[in-house]
Amino acid sequence: MPVSRRPRAAAIAAIAALAIAPFTATAPAAAAEPFPDFVYQGVITDKAEMRYNPTNEFIFPSVFHAGAYLDDPLGEWYLYLAPHDRPAGIMLMYADSLDGPWTEYEANPIIASDWSPYYDVSHVSSPDAIWNEEAGEVFLYFHGENSVTRYATSTDGVHFDYGDVAVTNAMGGPDVTETSYARVFEHPDPSSGYRYGMFYMANFTDNHRHLKLAESVDGRTWDVRPGTVVDPGTGDSGNVSGGNLWEWGGALYVIYHNSTGNVMARTIDPTLTDVGDAQLLHRSSGVGDDVGRVAAPEILSQGEDTWLFYESGDRLGATIAWAKAGPDVEGPGGPDPVAWPVDPENPVFEQCAAPGSDEFEGDALSADWDRVVRADAARHAVADGVLTIPAYEGGVAAASLPQQELPDGPWQLTTKVTIDVAERYQQAGLLLYASDTVYGKFDLGRATPGKTLEVVRYLNGNNRQDTAAPAVPEADTVWLRMTSDGVAIQSSVSYDGATFTDYGRPFLFSETPFTHVGPYAFRGSLGAEEIDATFDWFRWSPTPEGYEACLAELLPPDDESAAPAKAVLSSTSGWEYGLDDGNFDVRMDLWWGANATRFRLYQDDELIATVPLEPSSPEAQHASVPITGLPNGTYEFRGELANSQGTTATKPLTVKVTDAEPGTPKLSDDDWDGDGTFTLSADLWWGTNADSWRLLQDGEEIAAGTLVAATPAAQHVEVPIAGLTGEHVFVMEFANGAGTTASKPLTVG
Repeated sequence: MPVSRRPRAAAIAAIAALAIAPFTATAPAAAAEPFPDFVYQGVITDKAEMRYNPTNEFIFPSVFHAGAYLDDPLGEWYLYLAPHDRPAGIMLMYADSLDGPWTEYEANPIIASDWSPYYDVSHVSSPDAIWNEEAGEVFLYFHGENSVTRYATSTDGVHFDYGDVAVTNAMGGPDVTETSYARVFEHPDPSSGYRYGMFYMANFTDNHRHLKLAESVDGRTWDVRPGTVVDPGTGDSGNVSGGNLWEWGGALYVIYHNSTGNVMARTIDPTLTDVGDAQLLHRSSGVGDDVGRVAAPEILSQGEDTWLFYESGDRLGATIAWAKAGPDVEGPGGPDPVAWPVDPENPVFEQCAAPGSDEFEGDALSADWDRVVRADAARHAVADGVLTIPAYEGGVAAASLPQQELPDGPWQLTTKVTIDVAERYQQAGLLLYASDTVYGKFDLGRATPGKTLEVVRYLNGNNRQDTAAPAVPEADTVWLRMTSDGVAIQSSVSYDGATFTDYGRPFLFSETPFTHVGPYAFRGSLGAEEIDATFDWFRWSPTPEGYEACLAELLPPDDESAAPAKAVLSSTSGWEYGLDDGNFDVRMDLWWGANATRFRLYQDDELIATVPLEPSSPEAQHASVPITGLPNGTYEFRGELANSQGTTATKPLTVKVTDAEPGTPKLSDDDWDGDGTFTLSADLWWGTNADSWRLLQDGEEIAAGTLVAATPAAQHVEVPIAGLTGEHVFVMEFANGAGTTASKPLTVG
């Protein structure tokens, strides 16, 4: 059987489910299956080895199962790809396995930017191949210029005849300025009247890119549907592109990449109309060469394994890489990213810096500094709230270097440095250190053209440098930050201490096994004047959990003269309709006495809420914390009231949750005539509501759906049954986040 990423979806058969208003039971839906865990495997297009490489970049992989359709193909699988910059040109590679190795076709490009008499354009790119069953040929779609998507046809997948124009800007509407990066697939809706669908990228006059849909009966003539399929949303940085249709776990998805360089997925129905929320499908692992942008996803499955082919790297410097998921797949993997706290009110963690940070108070470095390299030559000084380091003569191997040991796992470090560079090679910043010949530095300095910001990796004589003038040319003070995920370290800079921008290529631990980090200053060996660099502080960022806990402990100033008076806790569990269903408020009441500025609530000794309070002693103070979704069980709550004079604890409060699971439904039928065609009805007359249901026949699920919860109102589900013979046992299950309840078995027949 051919393996295809574009199967025609079978008609969806479902048992109808009806509901009495206002509670609705929806039609059965497939459970979401977790996405494949793709593991980076490597690069397919080795730029140094490619015969056809006009621009040193390759994009938009399209994989075609040649062995399933073509006579005597070059390999079982064809991979179409292209450069993008002019002249580009459609290329072919082939292999006998999706795992490769892939061989470049000897006469690329197979489609060029000049195809007389049909067109002569600056470039052709973004190939996408599909087998057209009616024509008995490969149809290959590509763009050139960006305003036109075209197609060509072939009986062997190598030599093509020109087809025609498929989609243009004008077909998309008056505001469309680009029509490119098309993916074509068999239409998943057999009742649509169309045989093929096409997702393509449409740029608009506001310079934001969206996904549009075109449909075709024969793959030649296309109708563009009004509107868009996917619009850039929060986190997309203004653009989406490379749309593709993917079937996984019984569900359809539109997959694409966005301007952040991640591959996203949204559920989509067979009519290609209803689109779900964005989910992250794949990002680079940060391991080895698998760093940066991931784009133009192409996914195929065979047996238990699934392959992802994609663009890897900068948009105009990309290569074709691949990743794989399956029970026996091995690879480098990568750590989960840490979402470091971002607080506009506290961007460099003047409050709540992590342990190891040094504010340079007093007259010496804190005890957190692990060592000073060449301590006997050290002339740094701590005074007046800053660390001053002279610009030592020479480079890393000559300077005295205060250092802290790098922590295990992810970390983030920020410093504020001031240096007025006037001569070449004067510089100051942060230094990652393994030895005098293996290091990385991020600094503000001066070179021949003038003031520079630079990221340098030095590896046993091999120097890699990213350098440019500061974005604020006159800057003498910069905030330098390094962020590590445990695999790579990314530098970023701020000129105001509030907004940080990534700068330079990352340092990889696999290349440079740094052990320490610290501030530095030097001036080279060519006689530049010795000047001072000052560092206002050296701060490790807190983890999100540590930051939240720290903020909860911070107190605003107040005029209280005594610790808060004692408060009492109470709950509203069962107040509204007599059900202890896990949804209630915990209330704090301080009736009289010294007031607090913070109320902290703990559930089973875990801090769950911090509520700011306005003190106005000795008047009463009150706070209320909503609690939702607790399953059945017994919970203990305790509170703390705090002000500048101290902290006062409340007595504990015990809350028992006994009604979190749905009430028990009653199942009935109307098979009065015994003909096997009837309706099953499930009723919850009063109680905690469910948000989903499923019907079991003889222990096997035959129908499922969703419900709208509105506790404690009644809920009702009807399921029609037809053509039943013999005796069968039915059970209805109602479920919510707290658990599942089942009706008594009902025997019919």
